[in-house]
Amino acid sequence: MGRRDPAPLTPRLVLDTGALIALERGDPRARGHLAAAVRRGYAVVVPVLAVMEALEHARSSARLNQVLAALDAEIPLTPAIAHQVAGLKARARVDSDTDAVVVLEALAVPGSAILTGDPDDIHALLAASGSEGRVPVLKL
Repeated sequence: MGRRDPAPLTPRLVLDTGALIALERGDPRARGHLAAAVRRGYAVVVPVLAVMEALEHARSSARLNQVLAALDAEIPLTPAIAHQVAGLKARARVDSDTDAVVVLEALAVPGSAILTGDPDDIHALLAASGSEGRVPVLKL
């Protein structure tokens, strides 16, 4: 891994805040999911909103920065994604902007998966998008 620009249609493992925190804390289950994704050729990415949240909750910002440096990309929030967040959250009855962005980023590239510490909200958002069962949700 490391900072490489993944091809636009390379399937991605999209990390949420909980996944980032788990990696920062050395969680073996999170590391296992990450290693399996890399073996399968997934690009491992994280939306910048998840990075912002993780920086608030990390025990060690230095360790979190090491984790981030090992990922393939931090995904900036684009207008195309941002304009869908409020509607998706309302349909799912979920409060998290970050979780909505994680789901939308996974849906943006066919074959992508999500690594999450909050599978209930992720599943609700996928259901509200009409995509339940289309995106694998790996839980910590």
